[in-house]
This record gives sequence, structure tokens and C-alpha cells, in this order.
Amino acid sequence: MRIAQSPNDLLFNLTEIRPKHAVKRFRKAILEDYPGKGCAYCGRESKSNLYTLDHIVAKSRGGPNRRWNLARCCTHCNGSKSNRDVLPWWRPQTIWNSNREAILFEWMRYNSTMDDAMLALEHSLKEGTLDKEALDELKHFKEPKPSYFDIFCDENPSAPECLIYDC
Repeated sequence: MRIAQSPNDLLFNLTEIRPKHAVKRFRKAILEDYPGKGCAYCGRESKSNLYTLDHIVAKSRGGPNRRWNLARCCTHCNGSKSNRDVLPWWRPQTIWNSNREAILFEWMRYNSTMDDAMLALEHSLKEGTLDKEALDELKHFKEPKPSYFDIFCDENPSAPECLIYDC
């Protein structure tokens, strides 16, 4: 059996983690990766760096625990928003600004793999409604598995079977 010696070896960085630790890593990654330094809604920075994750589309309204639906949020805004739709709650408040709103929707688009459904959901949220069909499509989307041929051609792009000729 060969032992991995460098990051170039396939299994070098592979680790096994328990589900509890996987959830912590997932949450921590969102808190660290969300653009800016403060709360997604009010922009305030936490002195103790303690933030919560807010479901942009509330779980009680069908929002999933997907990365695109979670934003870094202070406890005050998270409690105030509760399970309300984001823009009808946020826009009337003095903490709202168009730049943070644009960042929020950019975060949702960037972390989603289905552009059309995400754009439909974004459009409905901006109108103060919730497009359930687009939300269901985003919740239940699974990445298609690549075919053997796709994998082969990714590894061997110059193989005759993989060359595409313009006729």
C-alpha cells in the first residue's frame, strides 16, 4: 500500500469527520466566507465575533439548510426578522441599504447551482412574495453525476474519442 506524501497525492487531505463536526465546519465556513465583516442586514460588527446564521427564506416557509439560504447575522437582527420574508421586514428599517441587499442576493446567486430557479426566487423575494416552485426546485436539486465518458475526456482531453471536429 502506498502512503500519500504530498498534497498532489489523491488521498493526502482526506479526513473523516463525525456529522456533528461536519455541521460545525459548514456553519463556520459560512460565517467566515460571507462577504464583509459584519451582520448581513445591519452591518454591525460583533465585538465578540459571535454571529448566528439566518435562513434568508425561513425554514418555516420551506427554506432549506443550504449554503445559499444562510447568511451571517447578529442575534438582534435574527430575532427581529424571525420567520418573515427578508425584504418586507428589512426595507422599511433604517438599517437597510441597497449595497447590503445587493451583497445578499449576490451571495445567494454565487452559492446556488441553478441560475434560472435562483433568479426566479430572487425576483419574487424582491417583490415581497415567495416563488414556491423555484424554492422547491432549489431545495431538491442534485448535481448530475458525470458520465464515464465525461470523466474519461476530462482526464484524456487529447484522446481521439474526446476530440470535437467542426465540419
